[in-house]
Amino acid sequence: MSSARFAVPFRVTLKPSLLLLAMLLFMHGGALIWLITFVLPLWLKLVVAVVISASLALQLRRYLLFKGSRAVTGLIWDGGDEWQLQRAEGEALNAQLLGSSFVNPFLIVLNFKIESSRRMLPLVIMTDSIDSTSFRRLTSKLRRVTGAEPVV
Repeated sequence: MSSARFAVPFRVTLKPSLLLLAMLLFMHGGALIWLITFVLPLWLKLVVAVVISASLALQLRRYLLFKGSRAVTGLIWDGGDEWQLQRAEGEALNAQLLGSSFVNPFLIVLNFKIESSRRMLPLVIMTDSIDSTSFRRLTSKLRRVTGAEPVV
């Protein structure tokens, strides 16, 4: 008989991730550095730099500040196909997990199809986004459901 803490539904509350912040700064900063090395007109470099900076601002707002219509602060999984995503405003969205999701010992990227929308909603979960026990349990449950083998 399993204990109550391992019973379904499985709940996760997300918190800002310093690892994700570092990755986003590294990737966007690298793109800006590469941009400097290209031989392009100055006006085009400025336009691309603004686009890269806007991308960084949007990602930081969504994944670290949990602001905006697509920001998710938590999720509830019933153990089957039903997921419920908790938004920052308190609204709950019913969703289905898509097969394009990615599970790794350090990173989980869950792609959801929201019932009330045609768009996909990705959710990035780093090891420091949730407590280590919940991260391990979520990784294990997702591998069991998707049939994916653990990455060594």
